Amino acid sequence: MKIARRSAIESTSRRHQSWPLALFVLLMALAAGPALAKNAAPAATQTGIPLNASWKQKLYAFARGKLIHPAWGWSHSERDFRLASEIAARGGLAVDKDVLFAAAFTHDIGAIGEFEKDGVDHAVRSIEIAEPLLREMGFPVQKIPAVSEAILGHMHDKVPGRRNESVVLHDADTVDFLGNVGIARRLSVTGTSPDYAGGLAKIREFADKLPGRLVTATAKRMAAPRVMEMRRFLFQIKAETANGQLP
Repeated sequence: MKIARRSAIESTSRRHQSWPLALFVLLMALAAGPALAKNAAPAATQTGIPLNASWKQKLYAFARGKLIHPAWGWSHSERDFRLASEIAARGGLAVDKDVLFAAAFTHDIGAIGEFEKDGVDHAVRSIEIAEPLLREMGFPVQKIPAVSEAILGHMHDKVPGRRNESVVLHDADTVDFLGNVGIARRLSVTGTSPDYAGGLAKIREFADKLPGRLVTATAKRMAAPRVMEMRRFLFQIKAETANGQLP
């Protein structure tokens, strides 16, 4: 009887002794939680695009860290992906979202600072950088040709490739030059110019010419209200100045 009681007391004592250790482990885990969450790769982009593959997380982190530009930086890439996805969905076009994501976030690398190369078209330069970069990040290598095709034909003055991803990226990139976003982008690159006359001329040119360079009917419908906004902006600029003459 005494032996059984002693055994029960010892067991209770061991349980009590283990509580401080368990409590310490719990407190340490709770303390480390915010730091771990801070360092963890995000599950989605800033606008909610799922980063459901490690290569997407790496590419998005690269874009946020390296593709810094007011007109064709990472935020433009994110808009292009979303616009291209919408054009595809509304137009009933099947697209590979891996290809679209990779192309959207690499198509303008060659136009940004340290990645530019004199005398080389920025799309060609982007392909030169994107192909080895995507391989290193673990992107499916069999899809790289489709990414390169989409990059090569993304500009409004180029003919897109035959793949749907190329067509919708081309139209998305063109649409992003229109509307209030397009106005902001053009004015953001006036740089050290003495005035914004060149920016206004480009806004007028884009409103006149870019809709005719769109391929899909969906993108053309999306462009119409954006062009109206551009024309309204140009009209108001003229109304607020001496007959449109800049001081």
